[in-house]
Amino acid sequence: MAKKITGMGGKLSQRSGIRAPSEPLEPGKTQPKVTPQSIPAPQEKDKLVAVNLKIRKSQKEWLAAKASEVRDNNLEPVPPGDRTYPQHLIGVAIDLLADADVDWSRVRNIAELREELNLLDL
Repeated sequence: MAKKITGMGGKLSQRSGIRAPSEPLEPGKTQPKVTPQSIPAPQEKDKLVAVNLKIRKSQKEWLAAKASEVRDNNLEPVPPGDRTYPQHLIGVAIDLLADADVDWSRVRNIAELREELNLLDL
């Protein structure tokens, strides 16, 4: 027979770290959005987290090829923790996007974002 787990009383939301807003939102108002300016500057030992994302196969191949090219540019051996992999290129791309001169309040979809970034031909 299964034992009852004790010591974890309360609601799941109380244990998950998710907090309810301190004040209810007014009708017609939305939660504040994360903006590029709200992304903290990277720190040397910033905690890495896993994300699940889908990209085109051609993008995956390009990332792998460019990361390999960057690794091949080194004449001396590079310690494993300092080698460049696709995830590092994606992180740099996020930094570029966060630093881009985009009026995020006007962007409603990816096509408009591409237009703002002058990436219409891609």
